[in-house]
Amino acid sequence: MIDTSLIDKLAAIKSKITELTTEKEKLEAEIILASSKDLENTKYKTVTYASQKGNKVTATIAETLKLTYPTLLKKIFGAAYSDAVKEETKYTLTAPAKRMLTKVWTGSYIKQSLNDAIAQLPVDDTIRKKLAKKLKGANFETDKKNLINIGGLSEQEANEYAYLISEAAAWQSYSTLLELNGITSDSDIAEITKLIDTAMIVDESTKISVE
Repeated sequence: MIDTSLIDKLAAIKSKITELTTEKEKLEAEIILASSKDLENTKYKTVTYASQKGNKVTATIAETLKLTYPTLLKKIFGAAYSDAVKEETKYTLTAPAKRMLTKVWTGSYIKQSLNDAIAQLPVDDTIRKKLAKKLKGANFETDKKNLINIGGLSEQEANEYAYLISEAAAWQSYSTLLELNGITSDSDIAEITKLIDTAMIVDESTKISVE
């Protein structure tokens, strides 16, 4: 026979977990709502809040690329299809291809090369050369840290230039793809961009991390 008080304790713990989970979800929903308002009409995808006790909460908008017409991928990537797409029972994009398509679909790119973007950094030539080896536009947080630690930029400046770097890198990747497939005219570029808009959809969701 077991001590039946264990059952009562277990039931009480389960009830408490349910109560705390409900409260946790409510608090997260409030933070997500607040972060959505703070990030609205900005290019930023993340915001951090700190309490007077030193606890921190970071809300990050995650973009998820979903294919709606995967058969159009062959026309979009052309000669680069086998490099960008892994064919399985479902279509799986490589991380660089997914990153590029997400930027193109959301319009989060600027028509200049990565080097052109780096040339705009408010640093001397020596620091710029060091940063040119580090800034790839693939990971916003990594680029931001390098801009702060190597470039000596403020957090606000690092945010702005990290986004510039990511948008330039997206365009550079996209323009390389277009050149590879011999697509140079504005009308042909517009057609491929329209195919991207049609072939997929990008869903946004906000994730929270507590420190």
